Amino acid sequence: MTKEIGRICYFEIVDRDRNGYIQVDRIVFSDDEKPPEGLLFGNDDHRDYLPAQPSVPPSTFAMIAMDEAPADTRIHIRGSHKNLGDIAPRRFLRVIAGEEQTPIPPGTSGRLALAEWMASEQNPLTARVMVNRIWAHHFGKGIVPTTDNFGMTGDRPTTPELLDWLAARFIESGWSVKAMHREIVLSPAYRAAKFPVRRLEAEAIRDALLAVSGSLDATLYGPSITPHISKYQDGRGKPKSGPLDGANRRSLYIQVRRNFLTPFFLAFDYPLPVSTTGARGASTVPSQALMMLNNEFVLLCAERWARRLEAELPDENARVQRMFQEAFARPADAWEVREVAAFARERGWKEAAHTLFNSAEFLYVQ
Repeated sequence: MTKEIGRICYFEIVDRDRNGYIQVDRIVFSDDEKPPEGLLFGNDDHRDYLPAQPSVPPSTFAMIAMDEAPADTRIHIRGSHKNLGDIAPRRFLRVIAGEEQTPIPPGTSGRLALAEWMASEQNPLTARVMVNRIWAHHFGKGIVPTTDNFGMTGDRPTTPELLDWLAARFIESGWSVKAMHREIVLSPAYRAAKFPVRRLEAEAIRDALLAVSGSLDATLYGPSITPHISKYQDGRGKPKSGPLDGANRRSLYIQVRRNFLTPFFLAFDYPLPVSTTGARGASTVPSQALMMLNNEFVLLCAERWARRLEAELPDENARVQRMFQEAFARPADAWEVREVAAFARERGWKEAAHTLFNSAEFLYVQ
């Protein structure tokens, strides 16, 4: 509030939290320092005065865009806003959608019409691009190798008939990504395929660390988590740091802050969110080993894993077997049990857990 007489001010009460509610009985303007007698909120036990309220559903927030008085614009001849040509009706690119297009309803921005056209059965391009990316995710290479380029400068599909069949199945399933995953992994082609060794993506490595340590919260949905920001990260608009473990949520729920990307993710080829990325790189650089050795989040997961196994399994040989099953999905060989148990007796189980996290078998999938 402002003290100057005649200044205009306003109250804005905003509740962007999904938990709890706001109830306002009244707002009183007064020249007195003390609130008026009998004011509802002047009593500390004001809740006794409030009548029972029905339960309020949680609010859901999303980013939206709204145009004010949308209209067609004139062509800027040679790109100059001072040299205007004819009015160009809003529509999709003619080279893709053709001349015969449904006109944009007056008074609307055209975003809804564009979305409906992109997800229309009459437009197979969107479905082709999506199923090609799903295929590339499973097989390491798309039917169209250039996953983000279906144009003349991109590669031709190796089997166009398969791409069209998958696109048709995708549309028939109601554009269900889950159904397409199921279609692919249950196919004879997938069962007979020989896959190259692949390193886990940045998010999968973080999720694997949480899962093996026994900390992963697999709850679906809910608000996103502010990323952990170290004291070495600085820049404009620096937000308050989130928890080191990301509240144990999957990496899917960690907020993407373009100016404050998680260093752990960046070390493992996390794509920059300034543009789309059809296929991620998979480099092998010293900074990845240093990150796994020194990162405080990795050390925290190693400590949690060791503490949990020490509490659950008093026998050290059984403890090593459990560690190999959880980290590598296989039993440990006899020599591995001897080596790890001897190392743990000398250096501690936290160091043993940390060592297994740093192995290539943990980071790569065969």
